[in-house]
Amino acid sequence: MKGIVFNLNGSKKAIRIPDIKKRGLDIKRLFSRFGLQTMFALLFLLGLIVGAASSKSFDKDTFDKLDLLFVTNIDARLEMSVFDIFASCFVSYFLYILCAFLTGFSVWGFTAISVLAAVKGFTVGLSSAFIFSLYRLSGIGFYILVVLPGTVLFLFILVRYSSFAFRMSMRYMKLSALGLDREPELRIHIKKFLKKTLLAFLSSGVCAVIDMILWLLFAGKFEF
Repeated sequence: MKGIVFNLNGSKKAIRIPDIKKRGLDIKRLFSRFGLQTMFALLFLLGLIVGAASSKSFDKDTFDKLDLLFVTNIDARLEMSVFDIFASCFVSYFLYILCAFLTGFSVWGFTAISVLAAVKGFTVGLSSAFIFSLYRLSGIGFYILVVLPGTVLFLFILVRYSSFAFRMSMRYMKLSALGLDREPELRIHIKKFLKKTLLAFLSSGVCAVIDMILWLLFAGKFEF
């Protein structure tokens, strides 16, 4: 595909539209690079909507028991030490990366990986809707200022890492169908996947640190 030149009003100056394909922005390449990540983002959005719509079906006691996944027991977390806050936030992130890691080494793991983003969206939608309905304006301000930054950052990490785990699982499936002749190639991908996994865990730790700092700085400013 070549660039296109337009001449406006007979002027000698021409406007050249750049060749999109030459700049690496063709549709096939974009889909190949970002297709999986877009799919996981849409699954997260779907889970978010379903979770928000389902919040009325759960009571406060249920949320308090599942505080590891749902950030709803604010009073209990305000009484935690600095390390406990960090550990609580980190574990909630760690579990999702761990699940994606384990399913990445499974022949049929790509089916489970596709659900993780939706589950994360469901928990975010559920907990945010619960906090908004229970604490009103204070809950909205608290969630936006304290919870949302780390959650959004982790979403990018989860979506990106899920695409790596999805491809890893697909390679295992292809290997089982084609035999062991591609095993050396698989070992190379495993090493790359392990590096991506280590980076994902470290990034999750960064998210937990951000959550911890925001909790310490702003959580006590709101009245619940």
